Amino acid sequence: MHHHLDVYSHTNSLKKLPPLQKLMFALTVLAIALVAHPLTQGAIFLWLNLWTIGYARIPLKVYGRVLGVVSLFLITSFPALLLNVVAIDQIDTIKASSLGGLTIGNWYFFISHSGLIQAGEIGMRSLACVSCLLFILFTIPFSELLLILRRFRCPPLLLDLLLLMYRFVFLFLDVATQLQLAQQARGGYRTRQRWMKSVALLAGQLVVRSLQRYQQFSLGLAARGFNGEFQVYSIQSYKYSKRYALESLCGCIGLVIFELTFW
Repeated sequence: MHHHLDVYSHTNSLKKLPPLQKLMFALTVLAIALVAHPLTQGAIFLWLNLWTIGYARIPLKVYGRVLGVVSLFLITSFPALLLNVVAIDQIDTIKASSLGGLTIGNWYFFISHSGLIQAGEIGMRSLACVSCLLFILFTIPFSELLLILRRFRCPPLLLDLLLLMYRFVFLFLDVATQLQLAQQARGGYRTRQRWMKSVALLAGQLVVRSLQRYQQFSLGLAARGFNGEFQVYSIQSYKYSKRYALESLCGCIGLVIFELTFW
Protein backbone atom coordinates (compact mmCIF):
# COMPACT_ATOMS: atom_id res chain seq x y z
CA MET A 1 0.00 0.00 0.00
CA HIS A 2 1.41 3.39 -0.97
CA HIS A 3 1.23 6.47 1.21
CA HIS A 4 -0.30 9.63 -0.16
CA LEU A 5 2.24 12.41 -0.11
CA ASP A 6 -0.35 14.99 0.91
CA VAL A 7 -0.77 13.17 4.25
CA TYR A 8 2.69 14.35 5.27
CA SER A 9 1.93 17.93 4.26
CA HIS A 10 -0.92 17.91 6.81
CA THR A 11 0.89 16.03 9.60
CA ASN A 12 4.50 17.25 9.46
CA SER A 13 6.09 19.07 12.37
CA LEU A 14 6.03 22.41 10.51
CA LYS A 15 2.28 22.30 9.89
CA LYS A 16 1.67 25.20 12.31
CA LEU A 17 3.88 27.57 10.32
CA PRO A 18 2.03 29.87 7.90
CA PRO A 19 2.13 28.41 4.38
CA LEU A 20 3.19 31.74 2.91
CA GLN A 21 6.22 31.83 5.23
CA LYS A 22 7.32 28.36 4.11
CA LEU A 23 6.60 29.09 0.45
CA MET A 24 8.57 32.36 0.40
CA PHE A 25 11.50 30.66 2.12
CA ALA A 26 11.56 27.79 -0.38
CA LEU A 27 11.20 30.08 -3.41
CA THR A 28 13.99 32.35 -2.15
CA VAL A 29 16.35 29.40 -1.74
CA LEU A 30 15.23 28.09 -5.14
CA ALA A 31 16.17 31.40 -6.75
CA ILE A 32 19.62 31.24 -5.13
CA ALA A 33 20.06 27.63 -6.30
CA LEU A 34 19.30 28.55 -9.91
CA VAL A 35 22.15 31.08 -10.14
CA ALA A 36 24.66 29.65 -7.65
CA HIS A 37 27.73 27.50 -8.28
CA PRO A 38 27.88 23.74 -7.51
CA LEU A 39 29.44 24.09 -4.05
CA THR A 40 26.74 26.50 -2.92
CA GLN A 41 24.09 24.26 -4.48
CA GLY A 42 25.46 21.32 -2.52
CA ALA A 43 25.09 23.34 0.67
CA ILE A 44 21.50 24.20 -0.32
CA PHE A 45 20.73 20.53 -0.92
CA LEU A 46 21.99 19.55 2.55
CA TRP A 47 20.29 22.50 4.25
CA LEU A 48 16.86 21.84 2.70
CA ASN A 49 17.18 18.15 3.57
CA LEU A 50 17.74 19.26 7.17
CA TRP A 51 14.54 21.31 7.06
CA THR A 52 12.49 18.54 5.44
CA ILE A 53 13.79 15.54 7.38
CA GLY A 54 14.98 17.20 10.58
CA TYR A 55 12.52 20.03 11.22
CA ALA A 56 9.43 18.73 9.39
CA ARG A 57 10.08 15.13 10.56
CA ILE A 58 9.37 13.57 7.19
CA PRO A 59 10.41 9.87 7.34
CA LEU A 60 13.78 9.33 5.74
CA LYS A 61 12.50 6.26 3.88
CA VAL A 62 9.64 8.17 2.27
CA TYR A 63 11.80 11.15 1.41
CA GLY A 64 14.49 8.88 -0.01
CA ARG A 65 12.00 7.08 -2.26
CA VAL A 66 10.65 10.30 -3.73
CA LEU A 67 14.14 11.73 -4.19
CA GLY A 68 15.22 8.44 -5.77
CA VAL A 69 12.42 8.55 -8.35
CA VAL A 70 13.34 12.12 -9.27
CA SER A 71 17.03 11.23 -9.43
CA LEU A 72 16.23 8.35 -11.78
CA PHE A 73 14.88 10.79 -14.35
CA LEU A 74 17.95 12.96 -13.83
CA ILE A 75 20.30 10.03 -14.42
CA THR A 76 18.61 9.19 -17.73
CA SER A 77 19.72 12.59 -19.08
CA PHE A 78 23.40 12.04 -18.25
CA PRO A 79 24.32 9.90 -21.30
CA ALA A 80 23.37 12.74 -23.64
CA LEU A 81 25.72 15.05 -21.71
CA LEU A 82 28.59 12.64 -21.14
CA LEU A 83 28.80 10.74 -24.43
CA ASN A 84 30.21 12.28 -27.59
CA VAL A 85 30.88 10.72 -30.96
CA VAL A 86 33.29 11.60 -33.76
CA ALA A 87 34.53 9.86 -36.88
CA ILE A 88 37.65 7.71 -36.50
CA ASP A 89 39.75 10.05 -38.65
CA GLN A 90 39.02 12.89 -36.19
CA ILE A 91 40.22 11.13 -33.02
CA ASP A 92 43.38 13.23 -32.87
CA THR A 93 41.33 16.41 -32.53
CA ILE A 94 39.62 15.29 -29.31
CA LYS A 95 42.42 13.45 -27.51
CA ALA A 96 43.00 16.37 -25.16
CA SER A 97 39.41 16.37 -23.87
CA SER A 98 38.70 12.63 -24.04
CA LEU A 99 38.65 10.64 -20.78
CA GLY A 100 38.25 7.31 -22.56
CA GLY A 101 36.18 5.82 -25.31
CA LEU A 102 35.20 2.92 -27.51
CA THR A 103 35.44 2.42 -31.27
CA ILE A 104 32.34 1.03 -32.99
CA GLY A 105 32.60 0.74 -36.74
CA ASN A 106 33.75 4.04 -38.20
CA TRP A 107 32.80 6.01 -35.10
CA TYR A 108 34.53 6.72 -31.82
CA PHE A 109 32.33 7.12 -28.73
CA PHE A 110 34.01 8.85 -25.81
CA ILE A 111 33.42 10.68 -22.53
CA SER A 112 34.70 14.24 -22.63
CA HIS A 113 36.07 16.26 -19.74
CA SER A 114 33.77 19.19 -20.52
CA GLY A 115 30.75 16.87 -20.68
CA LEU A 116 31.59 15.43 -17.27
CA ILE A 117 31.82 18.90 -15.76
CA GLN A 118 28.56 19.94 -17.40
CA ALA A 119 26.77 16.83 -16.14
CA GLY A 120 28.03 17.47 -12.61
CA GLU A 121 26.88 21.10 -12.67
CA ILE A 122 23.45 20.22 -14.03
CA GLY A 123 23.08 17.34 -11.59
CA MET A 124 23.97 19.47 -8.56
CA ARG A 125 21.69 22.30 -9.66
CA SER A 126 18.85 19.85 -10.20
CA LEU A 127 19.27 18.27 -6.76
CA ALA A 128 19.34 21.68 -5.07
CA CYS A 129 16.18 22.80 -6.88
CA VAL A 130 14.42 19.48 -6.27
CA SER A 131 15.15 19.72 -2.54
CA CYS A 132 13.35 23.10 -2.49
CA LEU A 133 10.35 21.71 -4.35
CA LEU A 134 10.18 18.63 -2.12
CA PHE A 135 10.15 20.91 0.91
CA ILE A 136 7.07 22.62 -0.54
CA LEU A 137 5.49 19.27 -1.41
CA PHE A 138 5.97 17.74 2.04
CA THR A 139 5.21 20.78 4.23
CA ILE A 140 2.50 22.82 2.46
CA PRO A 141 -0.93 21.28 1.76
CA PHE A 142 -2.02 21.70 -1.83
CA SER A 143 -5.23 23.43 -0.77
CA GLU A 144 -3.15 26.08 1.02
CA LEU A 145 -1.06 26.59 -2.10
CA LEU A 146 -4.24 27.20 -4.06
CA LEU A 147 -5.38 29.76 -1.49
CA ILE A 148 -2.05 31.57 -1.76
CA LEU A 149 -2.28 31.59 -5.56
CA ARG A 150 -5.85 32.86 -5.38
CA ARG A 151 -4.72 35.60 -3.00
CA PHE A 152 -2.20 36.71 -5.63
CA ARG A 153 -4.97 36.82 -8.27
CA CYS A 154 -4.06 33.80 -10.34
CA PRO A 155 -6.72 32.97 -12.98
CA PRO A 156 -9.49 30.77 -11.49
CA LEU A 157 -9.43 28.50 -14.55
CA LEU A 158 -5.75 27.72 -13.96
CA LEU A 159 -6.42 26.95 -10.29
CA ASP A 160 -9.28 24.61 -11.20
CA LEU A 161 -7.07 22.75 -13.66
CA LEU A 162 -4.33 22.41 -11.04
CA LEU A 163 -6.82 21.05 -8.53
CA LEU A 164 -8.23 18.51 -10.98
CA MET A 165 -4.77 17.35 -12.05
CA TYR A 166 -3.70 16.94 -8.44
CA ARG A 167 -6.86 15.03 -7.60
CA PHE A 168 -6.57 12.63 -10.54
CA VAL A 169 -2.95 11.81 -9.81
CA PHE A 170 -4.08 10.09 -6.61
CA LEU A 171 -7.10 8.51 -8.30
CA PHE A 172 -4.73 7.09 -10.90
CA LEU A 173 -2.38 5.74 -8.20
CA ASP A 174 -5.27 4.19 -6.27
CA VAL A 175 -6.54 2.33 -9.32
CA ALA A 176 -3.04 1.15 -10.26
CA THR A 177 -2.36 -0.11 -6.74
CA GLN A 178 -5.65 -2.01 -6.53
CA LEU A 179 -5.11 -3.69 -9.88
CA GLN A 180 -1.53 -4.62 -9.06
CA LEU A 181 -2.51 -6.16 -5.72
CA ALA A 182 -5.26 -8.17 -7.40
CA GLN A 183 -2.81 -9.49 -9.99
CA GLN A 184 -0.20 -10.39 -7.37
CA ALA A 185 -2.82 -12.29 -5.38
CA ARG A 186 -3.52 -14.40 -8.47
CA GLY A 187 0.15 -15.08 -9.21
CA GLY A 188 0.29 -12.71 -12.15
CA TYR A 189 4.01 -11.96 -11.79
CA ARG A 190 5.46 -15.45 -11.18
CA THR A 191 7.19 -15.82 -14.55
CA ARG A 192 8.49 -13.39 -17.13
CA GLN A 193 5.76 -14.29 -19.59
CA ARG A 194 3.07 -13.81 -16.96
CA TRP A 195 4.72 -10.56 -15.88
CA MET A 196 4.52 -9.11 -19.39
CA LYS A 197 0.92 -10.26 -19.80
CA SER A 198 -0.02 -8.81 -16.41
CA VAL A 199 1.56 -5.45 -17.23
CA ALA A 200 -0.38 -5.33 -20.52
CA LEU A 201 -3.64 -6.15 -18.72
CA LEU A 202 -2.82 -3.57 -16.05
CA ALA A 203 -2.32 -0.84 -18.65
CA GLY A 204 -5.58 -1.70 -20.40
CA GLN A 205 -7.67 -1.91 -17.25
CA LEU A 206 -6.05 1.23 -15.88
CA VAL A 207 -7.59 3.31 -18.65
CA VAL A 208 -11.03 1.76 -18.20
CA ARG A 209 -11.04 2.07 -14.40
CA SER A 210 -9.71 5.63 -14.51
CA LEU A 211 -12.53 6.66 -16.87
CA GLN A 212 -15.05 5.03 -14.55
CA ARG A 213 -13.65 6.92 -11.56
CA TYR A 214 -13.78 10.13 -13.59
CA GLN A 215 -17.48 9.55 -14.36
CA GLN A 216 -18.19 8.92 -10.68
CA PHE A 217 -16.31 12.09 -9.77
CA SER A 218 -18.31 14.10 -12.33
CA LEU A 219 -21.61 12.74 -11.01
CA GLY A 220 -20.56 13.60 -7.48
CA LEU A 221 -19.81 17.19 -8.48
CA ALA A 222 -23.15 17.51 -10.28
CA ALA A 223 -25.02 16.11 -7.27
CA ARG A 224 -23.39 18.73 -5.04
CA GLY A 225 -24.39 21.62 -7.27
CA PHE A 226 -21.04 22.36 -8.87
CA ASN A 227 -21.28 25.79 -10.54
CA GLY A 228 -18.04 25.78 -12.57
CA GLU A 229 -15.54 26.96 -9.95
CA PHE A 230 -13.95 24.99 -7.12
CA GLN A 231 -13.89 26.61 -3.71
CA VAL A 232 -11.06 25.78 -1.32
CA TYR A 233 -11.31 26.73 2.35
CA SER A 234 -8.91 26.48 5.25
CA ILE A 235 -9.82 26.15 8.93
CA GLN A 236 -6.26 25.59 10.11
CA SER A 237 -4.81 28.17 12.49
CA TYR A 238 -1.17 29.13 11.98
CA LYS A 239 1.44 30.78 14.14
CA TYR A 240 4.28 32.85 12.75
CA SER A 241 7.65 31.63 14.03
CA LYS A 242 10.35 34.24 14.60
CA ARG A 243 12.89 31.52 15.27
CA TYR A 244 12.42 29.83 11.88
CA ALA A 245 12.16 33.21 10.15
CA LEU A 246 15.47 34.31 11.66
CA GLU A 247 17.16 31.02 10.79
CA SER A 248 15.93 31.11 7.19
CA LEU A 249 16.97 34.75 6.81
CA CYS A 250 20.44 34.15 8.23
CA GLY A 251 20.82 31.02 6.12
CA CYS A 252 19.90 32.79 2.87
CA ILE A 253 22.23 35.68 3.66
CA GLY A 254 24.98 33.19 4.47
CA LEU A 255 24.47 31.42 1.14
CA VAL A 256 24.70 34.69 -0.78
CA ILE A 257 27.85 35.74 1.10
CA PHE A 258 29.40 32.31 0.53
CA GLU A 259 28.59 32.51 -3.17
CA LEU A 260 30.01 36.02 -3.60
CA THR A 261 33.12 35.32 -1.50
CA PHE A 262 34.32 32.08 -3.06
CA TRP A 263 33.19 32.63 -6.64
